[in-house]
Amino acid sequence: MKNKYETIVIDAANILHNDAGIVIKNENGERVLQIRPERLRDCILFCEDKGWKVIAFLKQGTYRMAMRLTKSNSVAMGDIDILDNLKDNDKLYLIPRDKEDIYWIDYAISENALIITQDKFRFEKKTYPDRDWEDINNRTLRDFEFVNSKFILPSLKNKELKTNQEEKQITLNQIFAAIQKLSSNVAELEKYVRKREFTNLKKSEFKPKSKQQQIKSNLEIVNTVVNSLLSSGDAVAASHIHAELARPILGLNGKQDTWKSGWNDELRQTLGYPKKEFKQWLISNSKKKIISEGNKLSYA
Repeated sequence: MKNKYETIVIDAANILHNDAGIVIKNENGERVLQIRPERLRDCILFCEDKGWKVIAFLKQGTYRMAMRLTKSNSVAMGDIDILDNLKDNDKLYLIPRDKEDIYWIDYAISENALIITQDKFRFEKKTYPDRDWEDINNRTLRDFEFVNSKFILPSLKNKELKTNQEEKQITLNQIFAAIQKLSSNVAELEKYVRKREFTNLKKSEFKPKSKQQQIKSNLEIVNTVVNSLLSSGDAVAASHIHAELARPILGLNGKQDTWKSGWNDELRQTLGYPKKEFKQWLISNSKKKIISEGNKLSYA
């Protein structure tokens, strides 16, 4: 492995959902899941101020959820324009629905990058035991905090400037690497295609959908919400997951006791699970193994 890390990869969802100091709770005292683009922007700026080049990875389902929350003027949603701006400036990459977190973990390794996340990679370690997890843990920075809404990461040092000798060596390496890489024209084409995909994603969320398209879109959001609530390792009440899904799926906002009557049935009909089988439906639709203990769910 190279002696010095070259860049930084950020687990965007891990930053976006961090609500330290700005917790919103429902009437049962449970945390409302938030999306705060301002925090991702501040994380990126912090790294850049220390001389690092940064790219953040975010699943399309999380972005879809952000669009839904924005549409309903949710108090749990920040400024989505920040995400759009980061995407336009190649600082945020949306991961297609068929890609898992290992996608950006592998990318970080290939680019000799540091990783910023508080995820412990429990699922990935079980699913991909062939990866060098000692190396991955060594390059992962988990000590970030938001203090008075200010991002701090004590373990991140300033990016070291390369010596003249290193610059010459890198230049030589780049000559050989260039043989294997795409030409600049192809790279620009890829950038154009990604931008088109992003534009199409935004348009698709608001134009009429077929029943099958709507199901796929909703399931992306379901997986995003469930993963965000269970990824800490704590058990979460199924009723809480149920309510948190209703916010982006049905466009509900504020306290549950102010929601329209019949929202439970509307959510069931929209997502298509049988009566009294919500927990089993979540378990069967999750790529990660979920275990049920009473009314609570957690990742295995």
